[in-house]
Amino acid sequence: MYRLTLSGSKWVFLGLAALGLAGCKHYRPTETGFLSDYSQLVKDPIHLNHAIGFQRAMTHDATHEAVCQVDSFYIEPVQWRVDPETRGGKDPERQAILTSKLEQALIEQLSTIKPIVPQPGPKTATIRSAITTVRYSRPFTNLMLTATLFTPVGIGPVFFGGGAIEAEAIGPDGRQMAAVTSASSGGWFDIIGFYTKAGHAKKAMWRDAKELRQALDH
Repeated sequence: MYRLTLSGSKWVFLGLAALGLAGCKHYRPTETGFLSDYSQLVKDPIHLNHAIGFQRAMTHDATHEAVCQVDSFYIEPVQWRVDPETRGGKDPERQAILTSKLEQALIEQLSTIKPIVPQPGPKTATIRSAITTVRYSRPFTNLMLTATLFTPVGIGPVFFGGGAIEAEAIGPDGRQMAAVTSASSGGWFDIIGFYTKAGHAKKAMWRDAKELRQALDH
């Protein structure tokens, strides 16, 4: 009788490939109906973020003329549109953490273009945003898998997290200036994120906010 066996390196390759395909399924831009207009969104190429995780986005870039007519940004409270039946949607404590994280990221990113104001004025653009997808890492499972690094199996931590948002800038005339629907996963080299439940998701909020800034930065 012959038995098919796989070397440790092949197990690693197969494990990463399978999880990479699973990640592609869950980290995609969403279209939930939150944005006022989806018709002008253009699909961006898949790219790697700084922690070697995948990011995908659809973007409507603002024109230079539209940005010049705005003197400030007003950021509305971040909405939570995560499916309550998913694991990410059943955690109210981290809901507050992640909405706050996205708001902070929007302030940080957009304040480099125009001042952030507490109330809209006649030349203020309003920023609307919603978190639409959240996936958390599995710290305990990743910790257990870390032990396999010292065995012939050698898988290591593989259950990463991430998230997706939809956001838009509405000009003083009520029309959409720019918009993004962006999804970002944790990275293979973002080690700490594997062992904190929302670590990768927090970083996804920052990366997705950066997408909106880039859509407005003309």
